[in-house]
Amino acid sequence: MAKKFACGDVVDGCAWSITAKDEEELFQKIAEHAKDTHNMSEIPDEILQKVKSKITDV
Repeated sequence: MAKKFACGDVVDGCAWSITAKDEEELFQKIAEHAKDTHNMSEIPDEILQKVKSKITDV
């Protein structure tokens, strides 16, 4: 089942969102976005938990 995530659900003011075929692809894209846009080489566990709680099925 496809998954969707909107960064603005975790980071105020960020308009980026992604839909992917599965969680693995979704997390790859989220990690790229976090690195490129938010200068995060790693996603801290507390943010990762917030991200996971905002992922929805499409």
